[in-house]
Amino acid sequence: MVRGAPVLMVETGPARVEQALAAGGLACPGCGGVLGGGGWARGRWLRGRGGRQQRVRPRRARCRGCRATHVLLPVGVLLRRLDLVEVIGAALLARAGQASLRQIAVRLGVPLSTVRGWLYRFIQRAALIWGHFTRLAAWLDPSAAAPEPRGSPLAGAVEAIGVAAVAAARRLGAHAGPFQFASGASGGRLLCNTNAPFPTPW
Repeated sequence: MVRGAPVLMVETGPARVEQALAAGGLACPGCGGVLGGGGWARGRWLRGRGGRQQRVRPRRARCRGCRATHVLLPVGVLLRRLDLVEVIGAALLARAGQASLRQIAVRLGVPLSTVRGWLYRFIQRAALIWGHFTRLAAWLDPSAAAPEPRGSPLAGAVEAIGVAAVAAARRLGAHAGPFQFASGASGGRLLCNTNAPFPTPW
């Protein structure tokens, strides 16, 4: 969805993002400096449940120290995907529960080819996703039980996301949902078309 400037994941609520910018509450991922407002990125229409369209126009921010520009991408979306992460997450959960691709497409109101593309890319990255979110869960809550291997790489990766999301809620407080959490924790790259590693807080 966003090309060019580096991306920083933020909350979905625009008002909260504006408050954080005004208060100097967002740090530059490059130098650690304070981010301030810097205009807007190009808006896009994204598909929600049932094919409903939602316009998303990410904020831009500029570091007051190094002057680098960053796109503030809401955790409700993924990089270079035209569907909201809650829709993609629902497809992943359904597939982990043995639903067919056609059933998922009908249930979510999206083309079958789109569902096939999501699942193909997620399965390609399943080992990377499982490892990242398993380590993240352990970092957030060392007492949490490690995700158990499931019947398929996809199911195991989905389980790891769920365990990490629960650990995050326990340590940091409520969040918008497991796949919004996964979007933020992966830097929006959950279904990225490259093998770039996810950002890590540890």
